Amino acid sequence: MKFEMMNEAEVKIDGEKISMRTKGGTNLFNGVSGTWKNTNFPFYYARIQGDFMVCSNITVDFQAVYDLGALVVFENENKWIKFAFENSDMGVPAIVSVVTRDTSDDCNGEPIQNDSVWLQICRQGSVFAMHYSIDKQNWKLARICRVDMQEEIMVGISVQCPTGNQCMAVFDELEIKDNLYEDIRNLKVKESDG
Repeated sequence: MKFEMMNEAEVKIDGEKISMRTKGGTNLFNGVSGTWKNTNFPFYYARIQGDFMVCSNITVDFQAVYDLGALVVFENENKWIKFAFENSDMGVPAIVSVVTRDTSDDCNGEPIQNDSVWLQICRQGSVFAMHYSIDKQNWKLARICRVDMQEEIMVGISVQCPTGNQCMAVFDELEIKDNLYEDIRNLKVKESDG
């Protein structure tokens, strides 16, 4: 699988670990007012066709509010999904999802006590399901939504630092593969044909 880089960041690959460090002022967000957008986010991605699942363990060196490491599904600057482990404005690290169709629909989710978390996005046609897990065994649904996207889109990882000076995130065991699930809401595995 060929990966590409959008926007500048320091990227180091060590086995199954990908470390990304970004400067301050980096973000992916289209203001709810519709009057502004920021798309200078570092994005390490592959071009993927059809249904897929993307998963990674994410650890973030939280320093400032909104520091984050995220999975990103991106068609263009007006149509994308960001599923993040973020130093949220609730005052604690949390699961945060942003779904953007021209403007961003931002949703704070569960606070996370652990230093790292597993995030996963599954695509099935125009439906996208976002799950998180502490142990990669027990998954909880954070969000499911419909976003009509092209057959081929960009799928990958991002570190962002909207308000601070810099932020680093480590992505471990990043995996992008065919969707294994018959039911992406409940993660019901497809039955084999044999």
